[in-house]
Amino acid sequence: MTVSLKHTFQSAKTDSADATLVQPSNWNQEHVLTAAAGKVLGRDTSAAGVVQELPISVTSAGNVTIPNNFAVTGTTALTGATTITGAAILNSTLAVTGATTLTTALGVASGGTGLATLTANNVLIGNGTSAVSSVAPGTAGNLLTSNGTTWASTAPAAGVSFPQNIQSANYTLILSDSGKQIFHPVADTSVRTYTIPANSSVAFPIGTVVLFTVENSGAPVIIKITSDTLVFGAGTTGSLDVLANNTLMCIKVTATKWMANYLYQTGSAGSIPQSIAVAHSGTPFITAYPWSSSGFGTKFTNPATLPSAFSGTNGVAFTSAGNAIAVATDTSPYIAAYPWSAAGFGTIFANPATFPTGIGDDVAFSPSGNAIAVAHQTAPYVSAYPWSGSGFGTKYANPASSLPGLAWDVAFNPAEDAIALAIDVSPYVVAYGWSGSGFGTIFANPATLPPGRTWSVTFNPAGDAIAVGHNTSPFISVYPWSGLGFGTKYTDPATLPGSAGNKITFSPAGDTIAVATQSSPYVSAYPWSGAGFGTKYTNPATLPTGVGNGVDFSPGGNQIAVAHDTSPYVTAYPWSASGFGTKFTDPATLPAGGGNAVAFTYNF
Repeated sequence: MTVSLKHTFQSAKTDSADATLVQPSNWNQEHVLTAAAGKVLGRDTSAAGVVQELPISVTSAGNVTIPNNFAVTGTTALTGATTITGAAILNSTLAVTGATTLTTALGVASGGTGLATLTANNVLIGNGTSAVSSVAPGTAGNLLTSNGTTWASTAPAAGVSFPQNIQSANYTLILSDSGKQIFHPVADTSVRTYTIPANSSVAFPIGTVVLFTVENSGAPVIIKITSDTLVFGAGTTGSLDVLANNTLMCIKVTATKWMANYLYQTGSAGSIPQSIAVAHSGTPFITAYPWSSSGFGTKFTNPATLPSAFSGTNGVAFTSAGNAIAVATDTSPYIAAYPWSAAGFGTIFANPATFPTGIGDDVAFSPSGNAIAVAHQTAPYVSAYPWSGSGFGTKYANPASSLPGLAWDVAFNPAEDAIALAIDVSPYVVAYGWSGSGFGTIFANPATLPPGRTWSVTFNPAGDAIAVGHNTSPFISVYPWSGLGFGTKYTDPATLPGSAGNKITFSPAGDTIAVATQSSPYVSAYPWSGAGFGTKYTNPATLPTGVGNGVDFSPGGNQIAVAHDTSPYVTAYPWSASGFGTKFTDPATLPAGGGNAVAFTYNF
């Protein structure tokens, strides 16, 4: 395109023949202007003045280059390639129908990626205000998976996955256990209780699946449910046992109902073999039976070597592993112990090298089974020994602070860092530190002492409470327990047991406390929580027949038994959140005399 300039005035006169002169028509000719190639002429300011070449270049192809700031105040349509090397200020709509090239990548804060290039087929991942990151596809068949923080390309699991939650203690499910496998390892040799909480406490979604698995050769676990329902097969149960090398699958089917089935197992629900033993007067002084949900089985054969006793045995205890049984006796050596299995008594262990010094009133194994202690009636009133598969070790040194009187009962706390004794003189209950070296420093007495001679002492399974039974009202006293010793005594139960608390015990779950008493009803039970006693359970419909001397819950907490001084000498009941059930049938072969103590164990 040619640019020309022409005067607006035109002369009517004819040009002369002299070409050296400015002629009238020449005066009126168009004048051709020249400029640098590709420049735009104009002025950068308004008003008259010299025409300028503006800093905008144009090629013969029509490409326009604006080297600095580019301000648009109206609608701008770009139909070709547009290169902006400076700041572009858009105050209105910009329509781009061709390619737009930025010499610097558009930042995240301006809606860009912060990158000049993106790897083909990668998935973009947000990175805050920094340039986006990406995940490569990886191997064919991979999935984009989250680790809870970022994303990665990973191979899919070979089938359904149940992440593992290893538990070596009693455990209550939490919401994040949905879809998990709760695993009991072989290294933990204690029977544990895994509890499914009520929907009102933890609202698992309907359809939730939880597996409970016991490692091969491991100790069994008990699957318990609180106020909701756990159904197996055609029946309903409050708990199920999972044996070694087995898995129980539980599926939530309604808000308050779970259905369970064993994997790789047919037939009835798995059941951990159990036994029950009674210490009693009259030979053979100790009687034991297989135990099941149906009650007493056929009496085990008496031990080949009976305990040395004059009138009877006063206490009985199993190891937590169920592989040994011990009784406290009224005749030297005042203690006898035997291997124990599902077949019954083994050959009696050799007596300890140093005997207890007097009548054995009770016996207890430490929770780990590596120590055994005897409460007895002659100073030092307590004797303790290391314990192993070989039997008694060398007696531990007596406590540095002597007991002030004879001891009726002894108990280790679950953490195995304390041992307590019930004694017949003030302060009526004494506790010492305990370690692998034996007795430690005596704890300070409770601020509120039991009001009279104590017959029994026990810790709850959580180890945060200690209870004593005594011969004076309120007959039962419970204190918080910690590494500092006794706390402030809990309020007495609203309804007292009514007579001396001869033996006291907590359920395995720690939600019930029961006491065997001197007079009718001979056994009383209460709900127990961190707040203390709940409302007393209704007495059993059929009471024990005489003085309750011993009481114990089965390992699963589904049964309770009382040893008493009148035939049939031992009485057992189903136990549930509702309290006592209908009394089990008495054993076919009764103990030979008054029941002084009773204990359950698992056999595995």
